[in-house]
Order: sequence, then C-alpha cells, then structure tokens
Amino acid sequence: MSTTGVAQKIKLPYPHPGQQIVRQNSKRFNWLSAGRRWRKTTLAMAIAVEGAINGQQIIWGAPTHDQVRIGWNETKQAAGGVFHFTIQRGMAEYPPSGGAIIYRSLDDPDNARGHTADGVVIDEIGDVKQAAWYEVMRPMLIDTGGWMWGIGTPKGRNWFWREHRAAMDRDDSECWQVPTKGCDIVNGLLVRNPHPLENPDIKFSEIEQLFATTPIDIFRQEILAEFIEGEGQVFRNIMACMGAPLQSSPEDHKEHHIIAGVDWGKQHDFTAISVGCNTCKVEVDKDRFNQIDYAFQTKRLQALYEKWNMQTITVETNAMGEPIFEQLQRAGMPVSGFITTASSKPPLIENLSLALEKEEWQFLDDLIWTGELEGYERKVSPTTGRSQYSAPEGLHDDTVMARALMLHAGAGWWFT
Repeated sequence: MSTTGVAQKIKLPYPHPGQQIVRQNSKRFNWLSAGRRWRKTTLAMAIAVEGAINGQQIIWGAPTHDQVRIGWNETKQAAGGVFHFTIQRGMAEYPPSGGAIIYRSLDDPDNARGHTADGVVIDEIGDVKQAAWYEVMRPMLIDTGGWMWGIGTPKGRNWFWREHRAAMDRDDSECWQVPTKGCDIVNGLLVRNPHPLENPDIKFSEIEQLFATTPIDIFRQEILAEFIEGEGQVFRNIMACMGAPLQSSPEDHKEHHIIAGVDWGKQHDFTAISVGCNTCKVEVDKDRFNQIDYAFQTKRLQALYEKWNMQTITVETNAMGEPIFEQLQRAGMPVSGFITTASSKPPLIENLSLALEKEEWQFLDDLIWTGELEGYERKVSPTTGRSQYSAPEGLHDDTVMARALMLHAGAGWWFT
C-alpha cells in the first residue's frame, strides 16, 4: 500500500486548516503553544504516524502515564487497522516500513533513555521537566538529524517559554502561539478577532462562557495560549503600549524631535536600533541584525539617520562600542555615549519600565521585540541587594536595550 493510501486509510491529513498551515510551515525543531481543544495532540499524532509510515523511529513523551495514554489512544483510533499496537512494550509499529512510535512517560526523564530517534514529540511540554529534552531526548537526534515537536498549553515562563522565544532567532526552528479561538480582551470585555490558525469547530459562545466564569490570567493562558508573566517580570502593561503606526514616514514628524538608541551586537548578539519621535512619544522605526561587519553596521545607522534627521542618538560604548562611537562622531552624527555598568543599567531599564507602566510611549508591535520585553527578568544580588536586569539564559535583550537607550536620548538625564 502506498504512503498516500495508508494516510487516507488512517484519516490523514489534519482535521482543520490551522493545523495544515502549521504543518506546512514547520522546520526541524517546532514549538507550538496552543489553547485548549485546539487539537494539538491530534496534529502531533498525524505527524508521528507519517514518520512511522516512512520508516522512522519516533519517541512520544508526555508528563504522566495518563497523558501518554491520550496520544496512544488517538493513534490507535486513527491507525488501529494499519499499525500493530503492543501495550507491554508501549509501541505502535508499522511492519511494512519498520517504523514505530515508542510511547514513554516523562515523569522520570530516564524512561526515554536508550533509544535512537528520527523524530521526537513532547506532549504537554509545559509540564515536562527540562532534563527530558536537554539531557535525554535532544541527544537522541544528534546522529539521525531528527526532528522535534514540543506541543502544549503554557505553564508560566518556564523552559518551554524560553525555547519558544529562542526559536524566533534560529534558522532551524519555528514557533507558534495560537488561541483556541481568536479573540481580544478590550477594556475588560471579550471581543471576537478571528485568528488564521484557530480551531473553527469551537463555538465562540463557549469561549464567551469560559471568559465570564474564569479568572482572566487563567483564560489568557488556557484559551489564548499566552505565557503569563511571572513575579520576576520587569515590564508590565506591554501590549497597551504596542500601538505605534506601522507605516510612519518622516513627513508625519516634520520638525519634530527625533531620537534613537543603539545597542551594538557582540559576538552572537544582535545590533538593535530604535528610532522614536520625542514630540509624539511614538517609536517610528527600528532595525535589528547580526553577523554584519561593524562598517556595515554604521552604514545601517547612517541610513536611518539620513532618513529621519535624528537630533540625538544614544549609543552603548562598552567594549567595541567605543571605536564605533568615535567613528560616528567624526562623521558628524549627533551621538552621545552610554557606558553600561552595574549601577547605570538599573535606572536605564526602570525608566523604560515606568514609561510602559504609565503608557507614556507607543512602540512598534513586533513578535521578537515584544517577546524580549515580555521575557526580561529582574534578579536581586544576594551579596549587594542590587537589582540585576537581563534576558533569560540563552535569549537576547538587544532590542530592550535599544529602546531603553532611545528613551534615555530624549529624557535629558545622563549618568556619570
């Protein structure tokens, strides 16, 4: 029987169009945050079955035995007439190709050790210990070049959130944040806003009823699939400040005070440039790039300077920033230097935090730039008691720094 014929017999492809779009845009490592009843497990089941039909060895993991059983039962319902299921071994096999899906509970991550995998599915990943991925399942893929799907509803800002955000900057990774049903919360009210990937089979009246009877943070997490900010979160009220016009031109801000902040990329970091109108209190332009020679970086800034006729540009001068700063000065650009230290960084960041809290500025809404704001963390030094601000380990904060430096350029206060 052909692969197509088998797929038809086991009711593939996918139940709704949003799943098809996600599958078509997938990469090697895929991180799917989706609301309840979006049919995440059904999507992953179809992908795993396709892999097994093609002779692949697939590992299916979930936080508990009961949750593993959900994936097992979905596969059995769809492929019971084609696959051979052995409950004692926790395997669903497709004999014609030698492919199989191996089901393991990850309450103890070592349950999945000892296997070679062409593909990995981690269901309800927000509840899975990070060791299951980093120490057990990721190493399974190093000799096969295999793929991975991490699917689930968020559980705060844990390692699932961290990898979900990091995927935005990785060429081999993709991430999605998909609500059960598209809607927005506006002034405390639920407003229908269709999402291209939503589950069309869910009635909006059901979502309305849930909204009326569920605490708002739980609704945002379980239905809108949002990673709710934790107690270490620095910036709040973020989305209320993401209303800057996407198509702004210098003519719209003629004779206004235009400012900019620049955080230079170092090694694997990005260079980020935020341009704002200090008169209108809106971000008007931005740029972010990496792996570019410093001479080209200055040219990118030069192009923005000529476009917007900036009056004040604050640039970080740590390390390699100092010679670039001097080069910009020689070119006649209105640059001011900022040295980031343990004492100068906290008030810089807190100024941006206050601007967001009071909705003093409107910024350009961008998945990566907004995500860096959402993920920014505050920790307190146990020795000095001083606040320490940074991105979570493995993530970037270049755009946060660029925006903070941009506000600094317009504030008229300077550190010594």
